[in-house]
Parts: sequence; C-alpha cells; structure tokens
Amino acid sequence: MKELKSTNARIEAERDAALEALFSSVPDDDSVEVNLPSKGKFYSKFTGVTVSPLSYFEEEKILNSKGKGTNLVNALLGKCVDGIEIEDLLLMDKFYLLLKLREASYGPIYTFDINCPDCGGTTRTELDLTKHLTVNEIPDDLEDPRTINLPKLGVNVQVRFPRVREEGFIEDTESSSKMMNRFVISIDGNTDPVFISKALKRMHIMDLKKISREITLDQYGVDPRFIFECPHCKYEALTQLPFGADFFSVS
Repeated sequence: MKELKSTNARIEAERDAALEALFSSVPDDDSVEVNLPSKGKFYSKFTGVTVSPLSYFEEEKILNSKGKGTNLVNALLGKCVDGIEIEDLLLMDKFYLLLKLREASYGPIYTFDINCPDCGGTTRTELDLTKHLTVNEIPDDLEDPRTINLPKLGVNVQVRFPRVREEGFIEDTESSSKMMNRFVISIDGNTDPVFISKALKRMHIMDLKKISREITLDQYGVDPRFIFECPHCKYEALTQLPFGADFFSVS
C-alpha cells in the first residue's frame, strides 16, 4: 500500500510538472486595462477597469443557461470585468466593455452574415472591432446630473444617466413617460415626482424629445454603425453591428 501511494504521488508530480511546462509561455494574468468612454468620471472610488477573457467552462455554462439575454450578458461581465460593479455601469460603458470582452477572448475580428435589404443576398462580413467602430469619449465638462433648457417651455430641467440596474426602464419603449419620470430629477426647480410626471404629460413633443436625448446621450460611447456594401447588387447603406447570441462565439 505504501509503495502504491509513493507511485501515485510520483505520477501526480510528473503530471503537474508536464502541465507547468506546457503552459509556461502563457502569461498568468492576461487581463487588459481599458479606458471607458465615460473616463470613469461618474463612479465613486474609481481606479480603473480590467477585462479578462472568457474561460471556457464557467462562461460557457452562463451562455448555455436558460434566462433573459440581458441578465446573461450582465452575468458574463460580472465574471470578466474587475474594478466596478456591473449594476453601476453607465450603458455607454457597458456596450464598450462587451466589445472589449469579445476582443480579449477571440481577437478583434468579428465575422457574421448580413442579408441585403435590396437584393436579399447573404454576405459573409468581417469587421475589425478596433478599426471600423468609433468610440466617442465624453467631454471633460459633462456632468451627471446635468441641467438642460427646454426649447418650448424655456425652463431648466435636471436629468441623469441611466445605469445597468435600470436597463428595463430604457428598454420599455411602450412607456417612454415611465423612463423620463425616473431620470428627470427636477423641472424648473421642482423635484416633486407627481409634479414632474404631470408636467411631462403636458409637454410639447420638442421638449420631450430633447429630454429623451439628454437622458441617454447616445452620441457618446461606441458608435455601432458601419458602411455595408452588398457585393451582389452594390447596394450601400449605413448598417448597425449585429449583436446576437453568437457575438460571444468564435465566429
């Protein structure tokens, strides 16, 4: 029995040594530090963010689990992003981190199919996520919350950015008033939620559109658009990066 234990210990030591030799050229920490579009300006005690590549077993389990897409994506970020709580992220930073996560895991080239809206032909398309997409950082003087002036009412309104924990309010396209109620802090100095709700319902569409734009400020962060040219019919259009279930796969 003693001799058997000694043999097993020797075999295990040899196995461990072989594994160490096999992976000796792989860095222990292959995480990368990234610069967020928000510059981390609106996070307390922010010292930086790092992204680690997907590991096959844990992250594959998340991707194959049953659940809503948004929750799965947030779970992935929670496993692979350090330096910030995922629920605290601004949405512009979340999308940027998703691109960086894919880049860290599979490289910058994303391959996908596009169906031409003109001729119906399918084109296999390659996009370099580091070259073909523009990232717009926020200006240094941007604040959150921030005050804007309405074109019709002519009064000041204070609004704030949504966070990941509040994504459901942004995705509820059938109830934009609920979205505005949550992210409008004051109207003409009045912070009463009931007053704000009633005022929003009476506003001119020009004022509502401005409030909506200012809440999201989607001109900052990653611009997911690129020019697509169909090789079959030469149709050309500004197209948006497809963000489906296969985004976190090799192809």
